Order: sequence, then C-alpha cells, then structure tokens
Amino acid sequence: MSGSTTVKGKNFNVAADPSDILGHLDWSTLPAWMSYAEARNGPIGLFNDVVYASVDGSKGFNGRRGGPLQADVSADYTQVTVEFGGAYEVWRGRNPVVSGSSAFDLLAGGRYWHQEADLTGSLVLDPFVRETERSGAVDWVDPFVGARLRNKLASGDELVVRADFGGFGVGSDFSWQVLATYNWQMCLLSGYVLDGYVGYRALSVDYSQGSGGTLYKYDVLQQGPVIGSTLHF
Repeated sequence: MSGSTTVKGKNFNVAADPSDILGHLDWSTLPAWMSYAEARNGPIGLFNDVVYASVDGSKGFNGRRGGPLQADVSADYTQVTVEFGGAYEVWRGRNPVVSGSSAFDLLAGGRYWHQEADLTGSLVLDPFVRETERSGAVDWVDPFVGARLRNKLASGDELVVRADFGGFGVGSDFSWQVLATYNWQMCLLSGYVLDGYVGYRALSVDYSQGSGGTLYKYDVLQQGPVIGSTLHF
C-alpha cells in the first residue's frame, strides 16, 4: 500500500509492504479473506469479488515531563472491498497476437468500500492516568466500467487480463484496477476441474469527504502478487 491519507485535516503518508501487513494481521478475528465467484450462461456472466483485511498494532513511549511519563497507543483497522457486476462477451475468435483462441468481455458494476478504525490511547504521568478512545467508519460505492481479455493458450492453460476504472465523483473521485493472471488446470476433484493461478493485481482509489478540520481523504494504491485456485462446476 502506498499513497497518502488525510484524517480530520491532518495529512499522513501511507507506505506498507506485504511483510508490514502480514505481520500485523489481527488473529483474534478473521484476519483476511479474498474470494471471487462468477456464474456464466452463454455470453452473460455475473461476478462477485471480496477483499477483507483486519490489522492491529500498538506502540509505547517513555519519557519525563515533570515526572515519569508513559504513553501507549493501539489501533485496530478493518478494510472491506466488495465488488459486484456483470460481464458480456462481445467477441470470440483466434488471437492475432498470441497463439490460441480469445474472448473479449465488457464489464460494468459497483465496488463497495468500508473502512473502520478504533484507536485507544493511555497517558500515565504519576499519579495521573488518562485514557482516550476514538472510532470511526467510512463507506462509499464506486460504479465502474471495464474490459477483460481471456486468452486460451492451450488445453487447460489460460491468460486473463482485466482493467476497469470508475468512481466518476459518485463515490470516489477516481478509481482504477488492473489484474493479470495465468491459470492452469491442476487436477479433477470429484469430477470438477480445479485450476491454479498466479498473477498481479493493482487497485487504486482517490476518495474524499468533508473539508477543513473534518476532511477525510484516502488516495492509496494497493498492489501485489496474487495466488490461488479456482473450482469450476
């Protein structure tokens, strides 16, 4: 994750690599979830994509300010992105660039975002103790349009490239996504085809609400490798 965010008019840089996120997953609840489902009937498809992560962290400080001073800050952060939409196959035939047959889909749908944070702070200055708790949540929905190319390289091997953009000021000011995966057939499981896939995904969003001291802005790019499996039935 990289970019910037503004909370109550205060600006912060966002920079977290995969080890930062994996090292702070909240295992007291469901730490993370990623799933994709699609139902097709001829040229028409309906799909749903869910990305969920819950992370936490804490930091302690020691010093002196007229006496022993201790401070502790802990934070719990949850982000959910739920995508829903439809696909329509507008072309199918032999790919003139790479070997194999291809299909080209047009996509349209919506992407729901939910962000929630709980902050707890304690300040100890003997003999006084002060504790503060703050929480907040933000929700919005981005419409999007896009396209997808599915290229069958050989029996059981497929390359999929997808791109979309949206927001349009309805939810966020602008958002975009790019996903590329290589899929291959691993085995048959009780008569159903089980595929594996590896690829890369990037999702960017620029959202803001409020102004001045109430301004909240989230301008962040999430990107990284993806790996998983798909069951066809």
